[in-house]
Amino acid sequence: MDEMEMNGLEGMEPDTIVFEDEDGNEYEFTVRDYFFYNGDEYALLTEVGQESDENGEECIVCKVETTENEDGEEDEEFILVEDETLAGKLIEIANTRLENDEEE
Repeated sequence: MDEMEMNGLEGMEPDTIVFEDEDGNEYEFTVRDYFFYNGDEYALLTEVGQESDENGEECIVCKVETTENEDGEEDEEFILVEDETLAGKLIEIANTRLENDEEE
């Protein structure tokens, strides 16, 4: 699974992303939030149907790379953030954003 702003989108269906691992297994994730950090766009994802533990849902963070296809439309590629320190910081930022949204 190497290749893997809700704000203002209320009332719309959340984005769903399907990743495929090297064995052909598919994993479906829901985008919880899009945000920027140090000039790069990231997305906070949770696995669809995942059981949450007492600490809440387990999340992953992906960097969002936007490219233009041959039809002139934008394509998004989600790349798993493997640096644990950066991923931890990004999850902390995303969780703070989600908590602030819930309070409003």
